[in-house]
Amino acid sequence: MTGVSRLFVRNSTGLVREASALDATIFNAAISAPVGSTIAYSIFFTLVAFPGADVAGVLLLTVFLNIPILIMFALMASSMPRVGGDYVWVSRILSPPLGLISNVAMIFGGLAGAAFFAKFFSVLALGPVFASLGILANNTTLQDWGTAFETNNLWILVAALAMVLLQTVVLIRGSKATFRWQNGFFIIAMGGTLLAFLVLLIGSQTDFFNHFNTINAQFGGGTVNDVIAGATAATAAPDLGNLSATLPTLFAIEGFMMWNFWSVYMSGELKSASNRGRQIQIMFGALFWDGLLLILGALVLFRIAGYNFVYAVNFAPNAAYAIPTGAFYPFLASIVFNTPILTILIVGSFMFWSLPSMIANTYMPIRSFFAWSFDRLMPEKLAEVNERFHSPIPAILLANAIVTLFVIWSVFGNTFQILLGMIVLAGVLAVIIVAVAAIAFPTRRPDLYKASPANISILGVPVLYITGVFSIVFFLVMLVISTQYPALVMGGDPKNAWWIPAFFIGIIAAGLLIYYVPRYVRKGQGIDIDFVYKEIPPE
Repeated sequence: MTGVSRLFVRNSTGLVREASALDATIFNAAISAPVGSTIAYSIFFTLVAFPGADVAGVLLLTVFLNIPILIMFALMASSMPRVGGDYVWVSRILSPPLGLISNVAMIFGGLAGAAFFAKFFSVLALGPVFASLGILANNTTLQDWGTAFETNNLWILVAALAMVLLQTVVLIRGSKATFRWQNGFFIIAMGGTLLAFLVLLIGSQTDFFNHFNTINAQFGGGTVNDVIAGATAATAAPDLGNLSATLPTLFAIEGFMMWNFWSVYMSGELKSASNRGRQIQIMFGALFWDGLLLILGALVLFRIAGYNFVYAVNFAPNAAYAIPTGAFYPFLASIVFNTPILTILIVGSFMFWSLPSMIANTYMPIRSFFAWSFDRLMPEKLAEVNERFHSPIPAILLANAIVTLFVIWSVFGNTFQILLGMIVLAGVLAVIIVAVAAIAFPTRRPDLYKASPANISILGVPVLYITGVFSIVFFLVMLVISTQYPALVMGGDPKNAWWIPAFFIGIIAAGLLIYYVPRYVRKGQGIDIDFVYKEIPPE
């Protein structure tokens, strides 16, 4: 028996490097800022929560601020391209407990994010799609179905769990099948979103307002001017210099733009994962794709509807808006020309956003559970790989079981919305720990650093020093911002501020328990897992 096989569960992971750069780029784009769902949900949130928010300006700023962060992740991923991502880097450079704390924070974000997009499919996709089609076709049955998928807990739960079941089956069938489903759904969803952009770009504001007035009047609502007056929004306008709007908007937008490094968790299955240029290309590709398209999407919407109307139509309560569905992005785009074929293509394609985002969110916890098991922290069963599909089926089932519990909580609990805000704080904690590891890499593990793709300098200063320090400072600023604006992570109520320290304590405690309890148990079995962390796991 070799030294490696004594340390790890076996001499190789059993996973196959079959994911392409395109797969990884779409993977990042689907989790970080899926263009259609982000612009239909997050963008409108910032407008209403922080009047005067310059969405396009803050998006552009966020794109540039994320460049050094992604460079740091690309250098770390290419240096240790293994299943587990930050867990492997931090545990080998700093310490195993810190690796677990960082990884648990990321896992929390992945599992809660997957549950959000499962519920999103019903409440923010399927429901509005049926309602919109019913409204534009004057079909009350479709409107009723839409209302049920948006408000009836049983309908929401069934639709959400159907998505969890679908993604479980897809993930079990292996990486090739998973990325075919991911890419196929993403292309359909993106096609409908780009069509919406085109319609908003070439359409007439006069036609849009006339169609809106006609539809709104059918339900007893007022005109465009009435809606604007109902929200006192006549003078509403974007102002990048308004820090009370810009700072919280920066946090909100960074909350979904920061995750373009997520492909590090598929590095164990990515072709040429040790190629620094490929890692940077994948992350930058997703960052610029999401950023530029979100900017374009916001600008073309404001072009045809006006900033003040977009703000007003999402302001609640507004008695002048009577249409029985939210004024979400595809619905507004579909009434520019108000023709059946465009409506079906734009609105119908919106339902395809959920699955790619769910897959990307769930993929990471699965690979992390696998990595823990491979290092003997968890039962060896979780590192089992199906020979036919090359997929870790036990880890897949565990992750989706937890997602199911989160879904049930999200449907029947009233605190899940606050928990969603904590996803960003989980990312803040994890990125800061990764940045500390990146700074420590050249001195703590010089044996690995000198021969790694991360060994590059600017004027004699290691790039990891520059990007690591920037990442720490930037995310500490994000943390401070989160404490100043209750709408961000406190559900709008300052009394919920205690959630922030409690959340961090919970994540840290979970990471410590996941390391020290198995370590104690393994010692009783005659296995010292500390030796594991002196080595890089095999491929």
